[in-house]
Amino acid sequence: MKDKSVLPIEEQLNRFLQPKCLIPGGLGLWEVYFRKICTAWGEIDGEIRPQHIIFSADNGCNMEGYVGYNYEVTQKQSRNMLLGRSSATQFCNFNNIPYEVVDVGIASDDGIGVDRKVAKGTRNILNHPAMTEEEFNSAFQSGYERVEHYVKQGINLFSFGEMGLGNTTTSACVLSALTGADPTETVGPGSWPNKPDLMKRKINFVRAVLDKHKANIVSESEPDRIRKIVAYVGGFDIAAILGAMLACVEFKKPFVIDGFITAVSAACAVHMNDRVKDYALPSHNSREKGTELALSEVDITQDMVPIQAHMSMGEGTGAILMVQMLKTTQHMFVNVGTFADLMKL
Repeated sequence: MKDKSVLPIEEQLNRFLQPKCLIPGGLGLWEVYFRKICTAWGEIDGEIRPQHIIFSADNGCNMEGYVGYNYEVTQKQSRNMLLGRSSATQFCNFNNIPYEVVDVGIASDDGIGVDRKVAKGTRNILNHPAMTEEEFNSAFQSGYERVEHYVKQGINLFSFGEMGLGNTTTSACVLSALTGADPTETVGPGSWPNKPDLMKRKINFVRAVLDKHKANIVSESEPDRIRKIVAYVGGFDIAAILGAMLACVEFKKPFVIDGFITAVSAACAVHMNDRVKDYALPSHNSREKGTELALSEVDITQDMVPIQAHMSMGEGTGAILMVQMLKTTQHMFVNVGTFADLMKL
């Protein structure tokens, strides 16, 4: 529904919504996000055509024993997602939202799902950089390429999820390196809530990792600093999501942030391109401790996050719920009647 006039999209939206049979501002955040989506597209359209992408990878920090599961779980759960048996993929299937699983670094001999395996997991960041510059570029490009692939098929809204043991630890490392926040502000329970001793060890681990790599993750160029942070203390999933989010900006497609890991990826993306803020949509407030800080880097405050359900499932579970609500409200805003129609009854 393109307006052929030269009016800015915001003025087009004002004129479009003014006669609708709605209380001004009565739909709160849903009007905010309807406007944001249309502004990102540059047109008013009632049809959201979504694609959910889950990036799976293992992390070498799992060797330090902060996760509680072995590498086998990442590959088994990734296969489970392919079968549609995980929480996020059940949500996708029920709501007719297409999804894919992209293997960017699962510790398995064979590729799982869309095979973009960079390596069989990252290195142990306590002793080594997580990945080489070439490996970072490969994971980053995989994320970018998957978005580009679906844009060519007409997809106009993306959501991202992840799967990988140890990725709340790597995300805490990245967020602390990015913002300077102490690990006590970025480390959460991950897959082991109510384990204070484990939390203490995890905080100390993140602090040790940052101390080891601090001299190598500085740069006068902010985009280069982000690349170094993710390459030294991050993971293949974070690098891939980072590439995917920046592709969304390039192709003018809004995207939905899920929980902690994707929020950290979005925070990194903003530091590489400030326009990410114009395309990023929050979904839920993860119970992982650093989520609020990560979202604040994207200029998203807690009162802007629609779903307050204390979730921390990963895979994009909360993002899928948000996509379904956005599909519903987008359709409503375009198709709801006008006051003029009402008065004719």
